Amino acid sequence: MATTEYSDIAYAAQALAGCQRLLVLTGAGMSADSGVPTFRGKDGLWTQIDAEKLASVDGFRADPEGVWEWYRQRRFEVASCRPHAGQRALAMLQHYLPQSLSVLVATTNEDDLLERAGVSDVLHVHGRLFDTVCSQHCGWSVSDDQDNSWSLCPCPNCGALVRPGSTWFGEHLNEQVLHSLERFDPDGCVVVGSSSLVQPIAAIPPELALSGRPVVEINIERTPLSAAATYYLGGSASSVLPLLIDQITSAVVRSQHVEERVVEG
Repeated sequence: MATTEYSDIAYAAQALAGCQRLLVLTGAGMSADSGVPTFRGKDGLWTQIDAEKLASVDGFRADPEGVWEWYRQRRFEVASCRPHAGQRALAMLQHYLPQSLSVLVATTNEDDLLERAGVSDVLHVHGRLFDTVCSQHCGWSVSDDQDNSWSLCPCPNCGALVRPGSTWFGEHLNEQVLHSLERFDPDGCVVVGSSSLVQPIAAIPPELALSGRPVVEINIERTPLSAAATYYLGGSASSVLPLLIDQITSAVVRSQHVEERVVEG
């Protein structure tokens, strides 16, 4: 059982029950529950390796084989991980709620665990680990999750080196992804396993909270967002998220919200 009280989960679900456009933002803590190493923190990957050598354009130009060796190893490690109950609960949230509620899931994680859990149309803010793209941005890309063979070949369009589809240090975020987030215009937000430090995504939940929209944070420890969130639910994504989504999808909870709105009106 999560460290948070079950009554707090029920209150958080009640706060989200009236949302029509719910944004779910997931960070490293979501994938960590499946065994994927995080980048930041005490034992994060960036404390063990030189990020500038393995996750930058300059590092790739200097040693493309070394960069690819590390990314291929990461792909193999992530491929051996399995989606957990929290990720599968998100898929249930998307597929079984009334048509009046839209759920958009965006993540700063590069792995494909959300998709493997059944979540649809995930926005990957920092790129995709299993995508292979042209290093000269000619437009060619391929999903390389089957045999990993494209990492050893030149771009079939222009002959340039190919590279991982992750967004590296110093690179701009995908404009299409950012526009999709802006167009969604959420009226509520659930933040799961995020450090709430990485911009511009970290700015979205506090802005929603300031405008009076419900924001629920799920994390094993408090973050800069916690004080502003409507509810902070302490615990892991795999333990707390299924309980929250079970409450959100409850017809009883949603009908109670409607009844309260009528009384208030």
